[in-house]
Amino acid sequence: MRLTVLLFCLLFILQLPAFSKITDTIKGVPITTNIPSSVYNAGSQNWSITQDFRGYMYFANNFGLLEFNGRNWNTYKLNKANSNLLSVKAIDKRIYVGGQKEFGYFQLDSTNQLFYTSLSDELPKDIEFDEVWNIQEGKSNEIYFIAHDFIFRYNNEYVTAIQTVEKTRYSYYMDGYIFSSNNELGIEKYIPLTQERKKIQNSYFLKGKNIRQILRISKNEHMIFTLEGEIYLEKNNVLLPVAQPLWSKFNDAMINTATLLTNNRIAIGTQNAGIFILSENYQLIDHIDTSKGLTDIIVYSLFLDKQDNLWVAHRNGLSYIELESPFKLINKNAGVEGGGYAACISNDRLYLGTSNGLFVEDVDNVTGEKFAFKSITEARGHTYFIEEVNGKLFHAQHLGLYEIQKDKSLQINKEIGAWNTIALNDTHFLQGGYNGLYLLENTKNSKWKTKKIPGFKESSRLIYIEPGQKTIWVSHGFKGVYKISFDPENYKILKVRHYGENDGFFSNVLINLFYVRNELIFCGERGVFIYDEPTDKFKLHPLYTKLLGTETRISSMASDYDDNVFFIQDGKLGMIKNINAKSPFIERNIFGRINHLVSDDLETIIPINKQHVLFTAKEGFIDYNPRFQRAIHKQVPVSLVSFNSSDGLESKNELNNNSEENITIPYDRNNIDFEFVASYYDGMQFNKYETYLIGFDKQPNPWSIQNSVKYTNLKEGKYQLRIKGKNIYGEESAPIFVNFTISPPWSRSIYAYVLYLFIGILLTIGVVLASRWSFLHRVKSLLGEKQIQLENKDIEIQRLKEKQLEQDLDHKNKELALSTVHLTQRNELLNSLKSDLQRILEKINKGNFSKVRTYDALELIINRIGKDINDEKEWSRFEDHFNLLHSDFFKILKKRHPDLNTQELKICAYIRMNLSSKEMASAMNISLRGVETSRYRLRKKLGLDRHESLTEFIENITHMNEIS
Repeated sequence: MRLTVLLFCLLFILQLPAFSKITDTIKGVPITTNIPSSVYNAGSQNWSITQDFRGYMYFANNFGLLEFNGRNWNTYKLNKANSNLLSVKAIDKRIYVGGQKEFGYFQLDSTNQLFYTSLSDELPKDIEFDEVWNIQEGKSNEIYFIAHDFIFRYNNEYVTAIQTVEKTRYSYYMDGYIFSSNNELGIEKYIPLTQERKKIQNSYFLKGKNIRQILRISKNEHMIFTLEGEIYLEKNNVLLPVAQPLWSKFNDAMINTATLLTNNRIAIGTQNAGIFILSENYQLIDHIDTSKGLTDIIVYSLFLDKQDNLWVAHRNGLSYIELESPFKLINKNAGVEGGGYAACISNDRLYLGTSNGLFVEDVDNVTGEKFAFKSITEARGHTYFIEEVNGKLFHAQHLGLYEIQKDKSLQINKEIGAWNTIALNDTHFLQGGYNGLYLLENTKNSKWKTKKIPGFKESSRLIYIEPGQKTIWVSHGFKGVYKISFDPENYKILKVRHYGENDGFFSNVLINLFYVRNELIFCGERGVFIYDEPTDKFKLHPLYTKLLGTETRISSMASDYDDNVFFIQDGKLGMIKNINAKSPFIERNIFGRINHLVSDDLETIIPINKQHVLFTAKEGFIDYNPRFQRAIHKQVPVSLVSFNSSDGLESKNELNNNSEENITIPYDRNNIDFEFVASYYDGMQFNKYETYLIGFDKQPNPWSIQNSVKYTNLKEGKYQLRIKGKNIYGEESAPIFVNFTISPPWSRSIYAYVLYLFIGILLTIGVVLASRWSFLHRVKSLLGEKQIQLENKDIEIQRLKEKQLEQDLDHKNKELALSTVHLTQRNELLNSLKSDLQRILEKINKGNFSKVRTYDALELIINRIGKDINDEKEWSRFEDHFNLLHSDFFKILKKRHPDLNTQELKICAYIRMNLSSKEMASAMNISLRGVETSRYRLRKKLGLDRHESLTEFIENITHMNEIS
């Protein structure tokens, strides 16, 4: 007993120094999201919290099981009269719940919807129990539902009831043992099924105490918390008190619950004072209550999610605290009112200047604990500047310039509008104001003298004095940059030179100067510039231009104590790391969480130390720890919430929890919509999504905060939707896929094509038969037509032959008639000559003719013959007869060739009569050569060349006349 007391006292003494001060130098407030019941539309009370394999959050709510997936809230009832839940635990793919005389589990069905299965219905009816207030996972897939009088063991097949020891109030399952709170024994430890007890040394410490939480530190080490505010460590069956200096604080607060955080920290939820956070050495790190953003001071349950941030269940609503964030807020929840503008550390205290005045960390005079900020009453008003210069703390605001001494404000310059202060030497300071520069002198009796420096009247919010103090740079937000030649001995302005768009800048407006990494830079409306003294111009900074470009405005820049360069570009924060490396790294993603909070009026970056960089915010300040090692989440959880098809009037749920299964959707429901969510809760409203419908989209759609997509009138075919999520830190999820097929309309379905094929075959057969019949009919018809045509052709041939015969006969008749005429004429001539010759012969025989007379008579006959041959009348009669027989042959010939003579006409007629040249010579009584000569002359008169036939020309003369 004495050893135990001595050990107890020793632990108490050792722990005292640990609580003498707070290690963190700046008391910011973690980013906290309040979730009232009006947001989730369920009961106000929440008793327990868990998270499932998809990242969904579940809460035991007095209206049922409350679900949150990062975007949507849903409430699930138990299908019983009372849906009030007190405990919830997600294990594998089930959500186990316990309530008033009820316990069981929710599980996803085939359509990804939760349905409830009761396990308490399997119990014998003689087992009476009240509320199942805790659920814990055991060995070999065992689940323990813990009530006050019973512990129910479920092994995935059946439920076993284990009755607790009499007067047991709360029980817990840890590492194969049941730890039970007993008013008489303090605490018991036993094996559930065998009831074998393990004695715990000093268990009487807990006699009469209400154990509200037991946390597993390691296999043989557990931490026990009581409603009365006491904390004990059970290690190897020995009970030891810890954190005793805080017991009185916790006793007033009344501990309800506790949970382990990262880095072995502990969060304690209380009934009356919100949340306390302890270090692994039991130091009080933070105290979070409603003044620091909690929804309610009553805390029923705490849960650390997969992103290591804290969910809080309250009597009235929920809270979400981003503990594992490099950002904290210094705003009204920390006692700082108004928008932030300036900050500095002086005498190990943080001073903050806002639109409402000047605030400073308040310090507990006994413990030295910095617990809040307080306002310096005399420093009310819009503060632009707070900085310690040469051991003096200056405060510049709209009403003038002040010195802060022991949290009191002493006005130095009453001129309206003070921007800043810079030391010239130990006693003289330069102040920038609304209308120029002021000289401040601190006299020996600590009195201040101020005077306006003539020669410059422009607003001087940002100023920089070069070493040697002969040059002062001033940037004006709407006019440009001024270079002032200054006499530091007589404190006079010698010369002012203005620089603007004619001197290298893109314009005169929005130019701010900053001293970054021992270099004076100027951020213009676009781009970062440096002064080039040889040319007396400004030029783009090569490094910052390469890294940040010139397309958007950089409104603020600063470098911290680790040589990181911070900037605000186009209203968004960024940080350049390893700037001296060949490839500096620009961090932008992490600031996505706070960009919407950053001030848009005279925004400023203020490095405080290596762990703290302040950004002025619309409300107070944002505290950023550049050395914070945030856990990297390589795969942001993304899940499909809904998948519906629609015909334009009604929707149908197509969701199937087997993502690899292909879902077939009828064509008349080809309007498809999807909803999806990334269950990542830091800056959850800024999570982004990328979708790509393979088979429809040509490329992935741009990242968007829109968590749904809709496609209308999709064509039939196979599709695959790919969905990716991305959190505010730029960390992406693994893609999820949804496979579905739009079946073709019935008119293009396989059945329709079979029918079409069958009909086609029938039509083809019909067409073939019809074609065959038509072909045969046509063949018969054609044969008939051919027969008729042949018969007609034979008739025509016969007719033509007969006509030709008639023409030939007519021609022969005409030739015969012509020959007959000639013969007749010759016969007449011969008869006449015969008669004459007979008369001459008779006279000769009678002796009546002498030789002379005989000669004369014969000569007379010869002349008659010649006359007959050349007689024109005879020719004229021949011509008439020839025209009659040969269709006016001579008339046509004379008409076409009027220059032909009689002999030539005769040759033409003889050619037409097919007489040979010899026959022509005999008929014409000329030589054969004379005929050839006459033919040659005739060809020339007719205009025939050597290749043209004279005979064909003569034969066709009458046909040529008919054509013409």
